[in-house]
Amino acid sequence: MSRQFPHDVARALLGAAGPIEPLGWVDTQVTGRQRRLDRALAVKVGGERRLLHAEWTLAMSEEIPFRVFEYHCLTALAVADEARASEGAPPPTPIDSVVVVLSGREEPWPSHGSYRTSPRDEPFSGVQFRIEAVYQRTVAELAARGSPFWLIFTPLAADADGSKLNQVIEALRACSGERQFAELGAAMVALAEADTRERGLADVIKSLLPREVVMQNSIYRDGKAAGLKEGLEKGVEKGLAPLAHQIERRLGRSLTAVERSGLSERLRAEGPERVGDVVLDLSAGELSTWLAPAAEP
Repeated sequence: MSRQFPHDVARALLGAAGPIEPLGWVDTQVTGRQRRLDRALAVKVGGERRLLHAEWTLAMSEEIPFRVFEYHCLTALAVADEARASEGAPPPTPIDSVVVVLSGREEPWPSHGSYRTSPRDEPFSGVQFRIEAVYQRTVAELAARGSPFWLIFTPLAADADGSKLNQVIEALRACSGERQFAELGAAMVALAEADTRERGLADVIKSLLPREVVMQNSIYRDGKAAGLKEGLEKGVEKGLAPLAHQIERRLGRSLTAVERSGLSERLRAEGPERVGDVVLDLSAGELSTWLAPAAEP
């Protein structure tokens, strides 16, 4: 969803008072480490080009500050590499790092966090980052940002309830097209299910959305596909053991790892009934040949 609303993401996370112009999402890579980084959003603030790196996390764990430090530094290295390749001397590019926290402690978070590399008795060296704890915001605060993007986080808001979410959904319906409304509604459901307060707001949102909106959106379809794949994997695993046992009895030996892998692939491709018939119908010699991996051309 953040890809669809780059201006609204930048406006809230940068906290800049002047005009903000999104320049697009940037893929950065440090060639020396062959590591792909999170995408950063290039923006122009007051005529100055910046990179916004947002780290989205369910909870603020102890490793988050170091992760931000690592990504921040690697992004700076990637930008410098690209500048050297095209122009020569790399000009400094300001990088804003923000951690968006979706759940966690009730005690308010400070506006900024840091990862310090310098000794405590020396001037600060390291990386500082902003902290945006959306779950500690109120529904009104998120709505005041004036964007459908930030409304999808209202199920996490400290004062969220059925009545307020009903108003949010009506506001989303009024300001978005049918397809976008479906995606926004699905995102609200997903975020409500991530709410560690367990207030049952996902069911409330589902009851407020048309059934076809939930059934037809991409998040639902992807989740359904993942569920089917997981079910298939479990079914194959469950069906493999008795078939392997029968084959081993017929052959009078244990199956090799290659044969077990091939049997698993046949179960997926041909189904348990077809494979079961083969195990019963073939002789031991034919069964051994059937299990052998196909020769490469």
